[in-house]
Amino acid sequence: MKTDEFKLKDLHRILIGDVPGAFFIEVILRTIIIYLMLIIAIRLMGKRMALQLNVTEMTAMVALAAAIGVPMQAPDRGILPAAVIAMVVVLAERSITRFTLKSQSAETLFHGDMNLLIEDSVINYDCLKYVSMSKSLVLQQLRAQGIGHLGEVKRLYMESSGAFSLVKLDDPVPGLSVIPENDKDFWAAEERCIDVYVCTNCGNQASQDAKGKAEIPNSTCERCHTDKWEQAVK
Repeated sequence: MKTDEFKLKDLHRILIGDVPGAFFIEVILRTIIIYLMLIIAIRLMGKRMALQLNVTEMTAMVALAAAIGVPMQAPDRGILPAAVIAMVVVLAERSITRFTLKSQSAETLFHGDMNLLIEDSVINYDCLKYVSMSKSLVLQQLRAQGIGHLGEVKRLYMESSGAFSLVKLDDPVPGLSVIPENDKDFWAAEERCIDVYVCTNCGNQASQDAKGKAEIPNSTCERCHTDKWEQAVK
């Protein structure tokens, strides 16, 4: 569009554009056709596409979205190229799925690997740095699954799809609270152990020689090397 044709008061151009009114009927037909095409494509790629997506599935969805956007709105673009793109995406996704079923290394290459965020009630900060995740987000996931403190957690995994999997301890041990400190009433109401201290950063219990004392340990944490401790939640 030329500069002299650009006017802010041109509501017809802003709302309708430079297409005839009859094109809106065609848009409806194009949308219906592409909508059905997408349903078929997603069905062909399997039921996983309706759940949380892994890397290759997300890539396929983005490619499909990019393919259908133009023919749905541009009168000079046909639907057939979008159908070809969708077919190629479906074939590529199904081929990758079959390939990863046969090879563990290929599955790790295309889908990524599982990450161990919490091990035996202690937060794994090396893993958090690797997946670019904050401690607050990990604790949020635990609260969402009804966990009150880290002593209830045996393992917390981040799957290759980004989903979280929790394995609880059969016999919980004292651990670091997952309740935010700014929720002062709830945090203060938790029942604490008198002689068991945990690192406020990672949840690691103080060493054996520091237990049995009324005061806070003055040693540094063996896991994350911080020196802040608090009484563990029972």
